[in-house]
Amino acid sequence: MKRTVIMTVLSATLLLSGCDENEGTFQQSTRSGTVSNDFVEEPLTKNAKKYEQALLLSNRFLDLWAEKKFQEIHDQLIDPELLDDDKQEILSVEKLADIHKNVEEAFGPMVGYKKMQWAFEPKRKKKQYFLFSIKIVQHEKGQANYLFQFLLDGGFKKLIGVYVRPKPTLRAPGQIHTERF
Repeated sequence: MKRTVIMTVLSATLLLSGCDENEGTFQQSTRSGTVSNDFVEEPLTKNAKKYEQALLLSNRFLDLWAEKKFQEIHDQLIDPELLDDDKQEILSVEKLADIHKNVEEAFGPMVGYKKMQWAFEPKRKKKQYFLFSIKIVQHEKGQANYLFQFLLDGGFKKLIGVYVRPKPTLRAPGQIHTERF
């Protein structure tokens, strides 16, 4: 179980570590909530409104995920061009089911999420721009962050990545993060 969490965190960390913001191309990250509580529902801000389709698709994924409808997730929400170097699907129905199993082993069954809780992080890796839509999901053993990756093309119609990691605790401005995964 510890190995699964470490692998999930490692995958997300490796992906995010090579990304950097390009302020001339897009806005900085934005989210609902406050410095002391980010698990809050609120309407999209003016700056976040452009990401509304990403929020809707992220919520749709979580609704289907809770019902274990991996075929629908695969057919409706995953970019069909998402292939590995051997032209094999990266997020097949079987892979989605396996990820779900590992997430439940690590965090317990999904209890719920807030539809209007949102966070958006535009990122750049090399010359490709991405958007991460981040949802906080309550599981029986605690909260997890679900990161939904889209191309930053404005459409946000299909996912090109899904990552799950433990939700870090919030820090006050200037506080050093001391948690270890």
